[in-house]
Amino acid sequence: MVVRALVCALILALPAGAWEITIAFTGDLHAAWERLSSFAPLLFQADLVLDAGDAWEDLHRLTGLPEALTTAQRMAELGYDAMVLGNHETYLGPPLRGMIAAAPFPVLATNLEGSLPTKGYALVEAGGLRVLILGFLWKEIPWTLWPDLRMIDPIRAAREALEKAPAHDLLIFLGHMGIERARLIARAFPECDLFVLGHDHLWLEEPVWEGGVPIVEAGHRAGAVGGCT
Repeated sequence: MVVRALVCALILALPAGAWEITIAFTGDLHAAWERLSSFAPLLFQADLVLDAGDAWEDLHRLTGLPEALTTAQRMAELGYDAMVLGNHETYLGPPLRGMIAAAPFPVLATNLEGSLPTKGYALVEAGGLRVLILGFLWKEIPWTLWPDLRMIDPIRAAREALEKAPAHDLLIFLGHMGIERARLIARAFPECDLFVLGHDHLWLEEPVWEGGVPIVEAGHRAGAVGGCT
């Protein structure tokens, strides 16, 4: 197996001086938990490990709750700090509520309202910094399974979350959506330091820049791990 390392540079100039933080990220794992072990050395070296959604389920391989639970457990062992809910997670149906509640890291859905116990944001200490993480997804949910859920505009949701969020040194967005919508969100929030994207299965070997916001994506099914320093 070839593991691609997709790398971007992120050096922060803060009032206290220049800081460096190493961020590792995956996306669209689709329950490929057995391949995650290949990433262990890279993930263990990172200050912050993130996932851009569709981690726990794969319709193409007809995975279900056992594979979802195993993948979540492996992610916990590898030190993941947060993930955004992907549309494929919602195909797990009502058991997803218990999975999210039991997850040892925050599962984010800043622009989703309803019965799922997702978080609007997470504040994580990493590399000596307070990192605020917001997560957004878009549209492609099996709504017949989730009639109580309501999706609101990500830009509106981000503004509301940032008004309530605690003080932070670094702002990261996780997004599970197409890159053009991610660009719209990034354009509205130039203060975002990094936008980690999933859903389109793109192999971005360098960031796509929207203004001063780097948008990164690391392929699918555990074929790559991305990293920023």
